[in-house]
Amino acid sequence: MKGGAKSAKALLRLAAFLMVTLFLIGCLSTPSAPKEGVTDTGPAQHGADEEPLHTSPVFLPGTQPHDIKQAIASPEVCEGCHGNYEEYAPYDTWGGSMMSFAAMDPLFLALNAIANRDLEGVVEVGDYCLRCHAPAPWLEGRSEPVDGSNLTEQDLEIGVSCDFCHRMVDPLTNEGRELSRPDTTVHGNAQYVVTPVYERRGPYDDAEAPHPTSYSEFHTKSEICGTCHDIYNPVYDLETPVETTYSEWKYSAYAEEGVECQDCHMQPVKGYAAYSGTAKLRDNVYKHELVGGSSWMPDVLLWMRDKGYVSFDEERVEALQRTKVLAVEMLRSAARLDVEASGGRLKIKVTNLAGHKLPTGYPEGRRMWLNVRFYDAQGNLIKESGAYDDGTGELAHDPELKIYHAEPGMKDVEGYPDGPSFHFALNNHIYFDNRIPPRGFRNADFERRMAYIRGAEYEDGQNWDETEYTIPEGAAKAVVRLRYQSTSKEFVEFLRDENRGNHW
Repeated sequence: MKGGAKSAKALLRLAAFLMVTLFLIGCLSTPSAPKEGVTDTGPAQHGADEEPLHTSPVFLPGTQPHDIKQAIASPEVCEGCHGNYEEYAPYDTWGGSMMSFAAMDPLFLALNAIANRDLEGVVEVGDYCLRCHAPAPWLEGRSEPVDGSNLTEQDLEIGVSCDFCHRMVDPLTNEGRELSRPDTTVHGNAQYVVTPVYERRGPYDDAEAPHPTSYSEFHTKSEICGTCHDIYNPVYDLETPVETTYSEWKYSAYAEEGVECQDCHMQPVKGYAAYSGTAKLRDNVYKHELVGGSSWMPDVLLWMRDKGYVSFDEERVEALQRTKVLAVEMLRSAARLDVEASGGRLKIKVTNLAGHKLPTGYPEGRRMWLNVRFYDAQGNLIKESGAYDDGTGELAHDPELKIYHAEPGMKDVEGYPDGPSFHFALNNHIYFDNRIPPRGFRNADFERRMAYIRGAEYEDGQNWDETEYTIPEGAAKAVVRLRYQSTSKEFVEFLRDENRGNHW
């Protein structure tokens, strides 16, 4: 990886973002019709608010470093048969995915450095993070030191790679238990199990390939995604949530109906999974963009490449650009707005159409809010809630502002004040979380899985939220936008100010 501290830090100072908005414009005299929306979109019972920090290194079940006999293959090995033949080709689409850039993400690199510094001499928490963001070098023993300084340039370029995912084994099967040290008991917390030798697993039982293959139901189910998308803080015995996307899905109507993560984030197409004479025409070739809510990070990565801080080939540049477009397209279906004006009040209903909380994932400043503007008959703006200044990155906190986000923080942690915090490795409490739950959720399940709802009330099954605004005198029209920000100025500035562990 190239580049110096001064220029790389400049990226964080920019506090750049992409906000995708959902517009609803209507006269105040009549309700507007619903429109599809645009957004950028086994744990213990309770958080351990007063749990003392451990003094032992992080150790979790699963395949351990140096357990595998054959190293994780480079993605370029897969490219020969699985790339450069159609736009949907697995290698080509993976090349623009956030999974492929998981170890290069500057926000992750900066946050990991802060976490290591926060717990220096107490616990090597960075090793836990590298398990998911850089699994191949972790398995090969290059996660020491835990700041990632032993990772090679190629390690940073491949992130979560083809061979790693396609050698994963369901840890809760007999085979998984035989390969795990010790037995893994959950789908989550980076407790993955991989085959020790080259045996690629996937969704087909009739594949003909020059390498060993086998059918894996695990690769068609959300549980494989839960491995790294249900994460709890190991510093507090895995009793404080970091992100709970898998649990949010698991206890929703989508799981009950058999809708898997792959159905949305790897939408299958008709085609060929490989470029070879033995490849079969299939209806379920899964696209490997693994597209989600990251419509800003592609721009950051391209900026970093232009500045010479990182390197990756032109094909991945094009793939990143496609991923950004697909992310915005996906997010257009994640929410719906309904607006009704009556009795001097404007009622706005936001419905979550996603299979998890909206927004979901690690908070990192992610937020979604309503921007409401009232205009008079001449088109003059007379009132606004949720105003955002693009020049300063400041969101105005007016009395009527509705913002959907989570606020993790610290409580009774020695040497630190109580309250919300971005120091995720020290956080042991959820102060606020009003993110909209998915259809069919149950409060008891979410509480048990620590997908907490705090500072808001949602009835079981409720996947919407309603907010009312006072219509000002003289208003003739209202413009309603649901705005999403993948990371906030405040979070980026926190990384800039607190990271003294590396140049990110």
